[in-house]
Amino acid sequence: MTEQYSATSFDKSRGDAGLSEVEELIRQTLAETKKPEKTAEPASAPDKKDEFKATSFSAEPKPAPVAPPPLQPILSQPVAKATASKQPVVTAETSAYDATMKEYEPGDIVKGKVLKIDQSGILVDIKYKADGLIPIEELADRIPKNPEEIVKVGDVIDVLIEKLENKEGYALLSKKKADFEKGWKIANDAYHRRSLLAGKVLQALKGGLVVDCDGLRGFVPASQVAKKPEETLDSFVGQTIPLRVIEVNQRQGKIVLSHRQAAGEKEKLDSLKILEELEVGQVRKGKVSHLKPFGAFVDLGGIEGLIHLTELSWKRVKHPSEVVKPGEEIDVFILGVDRVNRKVSLGLKELLPDPWASAGDLYKPGQIVKAKVLRFAKFGAFAELERGLEGLIHISELSREPVQNPGDAVKIGETYDVKILRVLPAEQRIGLSIKEVLKMKEKAAAKAAAATPTVLAATTEEKKVTIADIIAEKERAKAEKEAAEAEAAAGTDELPPDA
Repeated sequence: MTEQYSATSFDKSRGDAGLSEVEELIRQTLAETKKPEKTAEPASAPDKKDEFKATSFSAEPKPAPVAPPPLQPILSQPVAKATASKQPVVTAETSAYDATMKEYEPGDIVKGKVLKIDQSGILVDIKYKADGLIPIEELADRIPKNPEEIVKVGDVIDVLIEKLENKEGYALLSKKKADFEKGWKIANDAYHRRSLLAGKVLQALKGGLVVDCDGLRGFVPASQVAKKPEETLDSFVGQTIPLRVIEVNQRQGKIVLSHRQAAGEKEKLDSLKILEELEVGQVRKGKVSHLKPFGAFVDLGGIEGLIHLTELSWKRVKHPSEVVKPGEEIDVFILGVDRVNRKVSLGLKELLPDPWASAGDLYKPGQIVKAKVLRFAKFGAFAELERGLEGLIHISELSREPVQNPGDAVKIGETYDVKILRVLPAEQRIGLSIKEVLKMKEKAAAKAAAATPTVLAATTEEKKVTIADIIAEKERAKAEKEAAEAEAAAGTDELPPDA
């Protein structure tokens, strides 16, 4: 055995040469792998391998070479992890599905769509691998008898994630806490931005009002409530009022609000908005707020307009109370809008039939009608006709005798027979005469009397006077026109400068 073993002893010099050839072979192999394209191995390569086998260091028989395993595709990191943990392998389809899912943390406030409602809770889709469940007690501060009083299937609501998975596999949600956090955020934003909130008055206390602002309770001190002297705090219960946040402290759970500041700001914003919407020719609804001797003020929903005394009616009005009353709701016509000075001129008579449009058809010169004396002027008396139109009885037409004061011939409130002298609808004037009626009556009486020379002479003389009256008629018409102009000027002078 010893001699056999020694016959296979290694030649050291040959062994060193073999090592050199191995190293050279390794370097060539590495160089080949770095090249972009593999080239065929040289023909001498097999000889070198055979030579290398001849220089094997082991004295024992060398085992047969094991074939290398087939190349496997390089797995992505997620697949490798899934394979190592024996989880299902992620495919392109599952990746697209997972892309629609979101990752959440407990405490997140997210939006979800209500899928189902029953007495055990509300099932909500929050785009998570599991649906969310809102227990009934987490729906609102006040536990409703029927959850559909608060939410309905299909509603998109805000929820707070309390737990990502409970025993049943649902994500545990709370709408009540989401509303609470949302309310604090709204309150903080409103405080820093000085914006207005809307709050419903829940309760009236001795010191103020308790209000609900989007699920968050706040307090309005009595000094910050904008109310009229006759109003009480109890009258605000159930109302939704504008509010401004003047103090917010989430740690102490305190929100202090002001109705007084918000009401003033809201009125200003409302008035500006309405002022921009108003246009001449519009018909708007309004409420009579108060009356003045020169007209009526009407609230148009945030801004007031004035109906001038002359615009209340087609007939003469001494005081607005003859036509409208405070608190009355009426339709008004927009006559003018001054956006710079924030003034609006209104009319009421424009919405009524214009009697002057048909005055020429209703009244003709020579007609005898009845008229009621309304008021006096230096130049005569104004009287109202049966159709609501006014006419002027000039002072020279009040009596057969010369009159210095209208009150010497007629009385206010009395009705007289008058003769229509002229009708001028374009100028809104009607000339009346009592004297002409008296003359006609005298003529009728004269005709009924016996025909005597004396009477005939009187009649002839009367005809001569009538011709003179015709000449003076032009002077009376001119005087009436001047009187009407003076009347109009006098009415304008009585008005305040800003009316």
